[in-house]
Amino acid sequence: MAARIPLFKEKQLKPAWKFDADILIWRIVFTSKNRLIGETRNQETKSTNFFCIDIHSGRPLWKNLEFEEPWWIGIEAIHEQWLILHGFVRPDIPEHRGIRMIDSESGKLLWKNDALSFWFIDKDKLYAHQYFIDKHIACELDMNTGATLKEYSEDLESLLELRQQILHRESDSQPNVYFPELFDEHETAPSTGTVIRLITEGKALEGWIEYLVHREMLIVSHYRRYHDNPESPLLNNILTLYDLKNEKTLYNEIIAKEVKAPSPYSFFVKDDLLIFIQHQTVITALQAWKS
Repeated sequence: MAARIPLFKEKQLKPAWKFDADILIWRIVFTSKNRLIGETRNQETKSTNFFCIDIHSGRPLWKNLEFEEPWWIGIEAIHEQWLILHGFVRPDIPEHRGIRMIDSESGKLLWKNDALSFWFIDKDKLYAHQYFIDKHIACELDMNTGATLKEYSEDLESLLELRQQILHRESDSQPNVYFPELFDEHETAPSTGTVIRLITEGKALEGWIEYLVHREMLIVSHYRRYHDNPESPLLNNILTLYDLKNEKTLYNEIIAKEVKAPSPYSFFVKDDLLIFIQHQTVITALQAWKS
């Protein structure tokens, strides 16, 4: 391997697609049908919107979905074709309350419940709960209608056990989305660490190098001081895609400029796509592998 990896190329991998949300993308999640759900937030107008795009084409199925509560709302969970949103008890109490069930394919509101809070899902049943001063109650709800199928007000031990079983089952399931891990000199394979050090050129912000090795490709995300100025409070986030087999850089770009603080999970891999958020508002996908 060469002592120095040439990074910036005149010809590098072009994006397979881009989706511009035109506002800060706060969070993204996936459905089981290769859809990507996004949550955007506008700090100035205190407004929250949601969108859904096809993961393979970047085509939006729906976007600019908003509700009567513009700010104190967010993504709670995804389950098959359902998108579940939550509200809050009060702005000064960051405890989730309220459920809005959305059909992720159409963006249509199926039902809502402002009194209960989401707890967990088992198959096609949603379990919600509510705390009172003197008791804790739970309800089994129909996923499609929100109708109460069963109430639990005395002994909740059976539900607590069921929830633990589901959490254990989900943690053991094979993920279909691959996320990076933090680079550790002592834990990372020496050959991988050598390439990472060449890519970052000794200029990376310590403790914030993320990487993923996937099918003979190395993806590295790191932060360095703006204009390489050690006194600068601002950072640039650089993403590099490196072909380990052919020893060449396929992509190397600044994906976030002049940010005040680093953020974890700046990229991920889904199917044959390397996906990342560019400049906080644009979802970009690279066809890094061939099927």
